[in-house]
Amino acid sequence: MLVGSVFGFLLVVMIGVASADDTPTSNPGIPEIELAPAVVVAAGADSINTNAVARLSAGSLQRVENGTAFQLDDGRVGTVTHALLDATEIRLSSGALSQPIDPALVTSSRLHDLSVISGTFMTGALAVSDVPSEIGDEVVLGGVPESGRIEVITGEIIDRTDGVAFGFGRPDVYVISAQVAPGWSGGPVVNANGEVVAVIVGSEQVTGVTLAVPIEHLPVP
Repeated sequence: MLVGSVFGFLLVVMIGVASADDTPTSNPGIPEIELAPAVVVAAGADSINTNAVARLSAGSLQRVENGTAFQLDDGRVGTVTHALLDATEIRLSSGALSQPIDPALVTSSRLHDLSVISGTFMTGALAVSDVPSEIGDEVVLGGVPESGRIEVITGEIIDRTDGVAFGFGRPDVYVISAQVAPGWSGGPVVNANGEVVAVIVGSEQVTGVTLAVPIEHLPVP
């Protein structure tokens, strides 16, 4: 079972930070999902360019939240909206490089919990897949957990459904058989070609599956 920010009896956690709205309230009846082994793949050894992934820190008057962000080759940086709510200070960090971000550069979709930051901030970039992933496809997930070190794991798409089935107020999510940790929210999910197909937005606490919103919902500034 994942350890994360859980409000009372809620069974879905927002990985890295808790959502200020659309909070989950129920548990899906998914039986005996076999999770992919939580084995960290060495950077560069799989199909994700870790030079395109960075740690996201967002500060508001109430708190400082950490998550993950990733650079796309079209000049957008993708992440999750719930990490940026009310943020007055935003920073992207990768290795020894740490850059402040102007909040005015952020465009958000609260419906899908996805945000973009306009501009190029990382040394690598990922392409967006033109073809949606299907059930049974193998995928690779990248994220920056609380340790601050970029990690990569593999999983399989086991469903694409309405997030309401998870008590999760997003209308379109992939369910992935991989178990991630706090801090991964906003990380990319890529296909066998290294193209982004979705963005990690949360995790179901009982079964441990990862929830990710398809990349087609990422805003365009």
